Amino acid sequence: MLNRFIEIELRTSTGEEWINRWGNEVRAVEAGNAVRFSWLPAPFHYLQLLLRPRFWTTITFLDFLSLPGLLISLIWATGLDPIMEEIDLDGLMMDEFFRGWTPNLRATFTGLGRSLLAAPSESITLTSFIAAMRFYTILHRDTWRIEYLPSNPHDCLLMPLIEKIESHGGRVLYGARASQLRREGNQWQIQVEDARRGTKRSITAQNVILAVDPPAAEKILCESPDIQQQAGEIRFPPALRNAAVRLWFDAEPRKGTHGGMFTGDFVIDNFFWLHRMQAEFMEWNQVTGGSVIETHFYASEDILNKSNELLIIEATKEVQTAFPELRGHFVHGSLRRNNATQTQFIVPTARSLHLDTPWEHVYACGDWTGYPSPVFWMERCVVTGIAAANRILVNEGRSDEVYDIIPPRQPELAARIIGGFVRMGRRILGPVIFGVARAIRGKSRV
Repeated sequence: MLNRFIEIELRTSTGEEWINRWGNEVRAVEAGNAVRFSWLPAPFHYLQLLLRPRFWTTITFLDFLSLPGLLISLIWATGLDPIMEEIDLDGLMMDEFFRGWTPNLRATFTGLGRSLLAAPSESITLTSFIAAMRFYTILHRDTWRIEYLPSNPHDCLLMPLIEKIESHGGRVLYGARASQLRREGNQWQIQVEDARRGTKRSITAQNVILAVDPPAAEKILCESPDIQQQAGEIRFPPALRNAAVRLWFDAEPRKGTHGGMFTGDFVIDNFFWLHRMQAEFMEWNQVTGGSVIETHFYASEDILNKSNELLIIEATKEVQTAFPELRGHFVHGSLRRNNATQTQFIVPTARSLHLDTPWEHVYACGDWTGYPSPVFWMERCVVTGIAAANRILVNEGRSDEVYDIIPPRQPELAARIIGGFVRMGRRILGPVIFGVARAIRGKSRV
């Protein structure tokens, strides 16, 4: 999408540090490149970490007892595709994935899950975690490669896209909020609250794409008289709050990667050194010799309800614990709270809102929308957005303008073979397991 519409050169990550803390003991290792450039094929590429001497400082002898559980979990995940199969396993939570794991390895992968799904541990379902792991890392060694925007999102991404929209006859209404959809003959009327003009207006359209977060979609659809009955039967995923803290220091941290994640007893979840990736912060670093880090809280409500000052203090303390060379060099901190619009990813099933909605000429796109593609977050937004636009082009008799969607890559050979055996086992043993489970439940009721 970026190559098609705007000129932008993303900055590729140089690696990712995993920093774990138990009490006052902090251990760090660069794990991103170790996994990406492993000579072991997926899904065994995590074992490559054992060949890095520094990784041995982050594990204990007991962690080797987790290796059978780790391998079983990874192998099972190769043969279960929750998104494509629309499986939610009755809402089982992420903890089920770590059966038989030691606390140390459990903490590392729990931190990975929190960062991948931008959610506190208690809000991550088992199938969501498996789907994220499959997309980002289990099936390929080289897919977990982060790319960063070269500048702030407003200047390098949003404004160029808006200018492209307007240059092609489109229009962006600022301060406008859609509230209802009404069917008027063969057209849709979109009721809009215009905050800038302090009034309400309606927009008539032949086709509508809902490109909104889950709470907004639920509100719009359930308050639209013509469609609210069907909308009431749809399961909308919850949305979560989170917070981001930026900290300025008058010194630089040790040499390292663009970012990484915190696990164990840390409260903050991941970090990004902005002076290593974004132009304005690079310039500030060159002039002052200082550094800027952004950290994220994907935390429970009791933590997010703390005051801004306490969260900044907490983040500063934890960053200086992980990077002791920054102690005594703190200059400034700022906090941004994000309202409950971040999707708590729930694997879309038949009860979810899909790209093809129950209403004629109304489509949906977004990171939470049902669509047969295993992609996540921004990639999912783009894939479903292109697919929705393609539907409209076909409706308008412009099939020759449909833009092909890049298909997902096939898993690596070893992962593909193992996944095939796992799926075969599921087909053979699945009915037996479910039959036994139903019998046990039936006896317990008696």
